[in-house]
Amino acid sequence: MKKFFLFILFTGVLAGQVLYLFDDTRDETAGNADWIIDDDMPIPQPSNPGSGDDWTGGISDWGFDLWDSGEDPFTLPPGTEITYGDTSNPLDLSNFDVFVICEPQDPFSSAEKQAILDFVHDGGGLVLVANHYGSDRNSNGWDSPRVFNDLGTEEYFGIHFNVSGESYNNFSDSPDSNVSGDPDDPLLHGPYGDVAAIGFHSGTAMTLNPEYNSTVRGHIWVSGASHGNSLVMVASATYGAGRVVGVGDSSPADDGNGNPGNVLYDGWTAVGEDNYSLFLNACYWASGGTSNIKPFIRRISRSPQFPSSEDTVTVWARISDDSSPVYDSIYFRTDGGDWQALPHDSARGREYYFHIPPLGKNSTVYYFVKAVDPTGRWSVSDTFHYQVSQGGAYSLDGWTLIQENSHREFYFDNVSILPGSYVIIARNCTRSQFENFWGVQLPDEVVFLNGGNSFPVINGSENYTLVNASGDTVDGPTISMSSGHSIQRISPLDPAGSPSSWDVVPDNLATPGSGANPANSHKVVINEASDASGSGNYIYEFVELFYDVITGVEEESSRDGHLTQVNVVSSLKELDWLNPPYSVYDVSGRKLLEVPAGSEVRDGGLKGGLYIVVKKGKTHPVLILR
Repeated sequence: MKKFFLFILFTGVLAGQVLYLFDDTRDETAGNADWIIDDDMPIPQPSNPGSGDDWTGGISDWGFDLWDSGEDPFTLPPGTEITYGDTSNPLDLSNFDVFVICEPQDPFSSAEKQAILDFVHDGGGLVLVANHYGSDRNSNGWDSPRVFNDLGTEEYFGIHFNVSGESYNNFSDSPDSNVSGDPDDPLLHGPYGDVAAIGFHSGTAMTLNPEYNSTVRGHIWVSGASHGNSLVMVASATYGAGRVVGVGDSSPADDGNGNPGNVLYDGWTAVGEDNYSLFLNACYWASGGTSNIKPFIRRISRSPQFPSSEDTVTVWARISDDSSPVYDSIYFRTDGGDWQALPHDSARGREYYFHIPPLGKNSTVYYFVKAVDPTGRWSVSDTFHYQVSQGGAYSLDGWTLIQENSHREFYFDNVSILPGSYVIIARNCTRSQFENFWGVQLPDEVVFLNGGNSFPVINGSENYTLVNASGDTVDGPTISMSSGHSIQRISPLDPAGSPSSWDVVPDNLATPGSGANPANSHKVVINEASDASGSGNYIYEFVELFYDVITGVEEESSRDGHLTQVNVVSSLKELDWLNPPYSVYDVSGRKLLEVPAGSEVRDGGLKGGLYIVVKKGKTHPVLILR
């Protein structure tokens, strides 16, 4: 039976792949922590993940990025003894290349200590990640610095983790750029990228002792510290034929993707820090640095975010590999078109720059980056998209906004509205007065108009209709206003006269210059109208128009280093990655739907528009087109 289990465990492992074993025998999930790659053990599930979000653990991105590079991560489950040389144990250390221990809460037995030391001495890799002194999550008197020191890290590796009575045993330093200047430093300049800065949030420093191990060295120090043997944040050493890395804090490895109820934070891809490159380079070095990993594509960006039909779009990506050169291309196409490929135009270190030529108005452009190394191993990024804008403002000259129940009209003269932007008509105030009253800073592209104390005049029961220069109704009439309130359009696709098309909220929750739920209807619509309660505040009443064109989707760097894609669907049921529990919010942060675990996927009749789906604490933009 054990032989069968061993066969299943390593089925699919190819020659040259590195096997990583992450420890969970020392209560690594105690308290508000989750220092595992997945709660399915020893093999994380699903076996073919799309991102680290598919696994549940505070360091799932670490495991995923190893897997995505062609390596194989496993977990040593709770209750399992750590052994070395036990041929009857399929999870024996001899079956793996690198052992990773992140924040252990219990000490190792004498036999386990010897097993770990023998594993390293015979050529194994060991990565040790601690936390600050006093991080005793299961209240047994042990924290990770004490556990590692008890393992013999100073005696055998020359690495001492600072504890009670020693300086910098609980400190934060983020971002810290006090890194080694050695251009050949394998932890700072490896196949997973260069490390210019990392971040500690309540970690401990290490003190190095070359008298115990002459190979010990520091790589990163506390800000302002000299590059000596104290105040070290990242260290390494060799022991026998093996390699050891020590890091004094777990927060830079945290991806925020733990079990519900744990308050975790995303340090893996923190802005201005290279945390993921550090840990992945450390793993590569600890493994012996001989595996043939796939090219590693991360941090894809685009400029401009909202291109017009005259713009050349620059896309740049960080591509790292353990061999060179890397052959790369950007693939792009428009709706219904064929994929086209272009090589990068320029490179700056590991940053590769691509250019997509100008494309037609209103076209949706899809693109991804592919990289191939000389050995034939390849990687592709996620596929992203943007929409080319119509290229200019829409003229409202000759249009009229009509208020009924006291009939009033506002005529537009020499007024244009930009795609995806707003026109605000306020009753009788300047732009700066309006911003001060509502507590907003209107974007420059928002057009602000003063109604001269004649428009709007809101006393209750008013409705609004928008008419173009030909006299045709463009939008409206809306539902009737009520004094002391704001009406806010839920979706531009919904009929203006239907109560279900609007949210009615107290006027102090008005959102001038923001809050629209774009549906790409290519119409100018009445988006909001609001009273302004309080003596003398009537001058701040307003009506707002919105030009409903999705000019582009601003894609931010996501937690795994890829860009966060906007999922375009007609129903949430089309999202193959979505299963309960999850919540749905509008873009203003208002919760619209909560679906508990065990339920069917549903969208509660959401109308067309942009929504935020929150699952496992992570946000996923979803555009529903109906």
